[in-house]
Amino acid sequence: MKIIGHVRRFWKFHSLILGAFGICALTLGCAIGKPSLYEGTWVITDTYQDEMSNLNTKKSSVLGSSFTYSATSARLAQFACEAPEYDTERLNSDDFYAQYKVDPQHIGFSRDEITKIKLTCASDVSLLGSTLLIQKDNSAVIPSNGSFFRLEKATI
Repeated sequence: MKIIGHVRRFWKFHSLILGAFGICALTLGCAIGKPSLYEGTWVITDTYQDEMSNLNTKKSSVLGSSFTYSATSARLAQFACEAPEYDTERLNSDDFYAQYKVDPQHIGFSRDEITKIKLTCASDVSLLGSTLLIQKDNSAVIPSNGSFFRLEKATI
């Protein structure tokens, strides 16, 4: 009978410890959130142009430029934006066409919903990269005067 009493006390004590570790692991797992869709470093890899725009010189100067977006700061090529504010809007293909006068498939998107993210900074300057169009986790487009700059998410 003494051995059974020791075993019961042993398991009661250790089950409390295991329960405490389980609660800690669950709480820490929930506290670490997934970053937003736009967060990370993006690099311009290509350009889509409509028939009306002629930005070949601009294309060569921006290819390879990087843009970093995070909840606390943003870096658009050489411009730093502290305390950025992000406004998210969902666009279907008709809304996209109404705003940009181009079919989403022309710039490498499908006809599925597109997420438009508008960045505003304290300086209130309209810069390349202040509007971001995302349809997939690892590719995006920046619109600029009839052209669209293709972005790919950089992996670290």
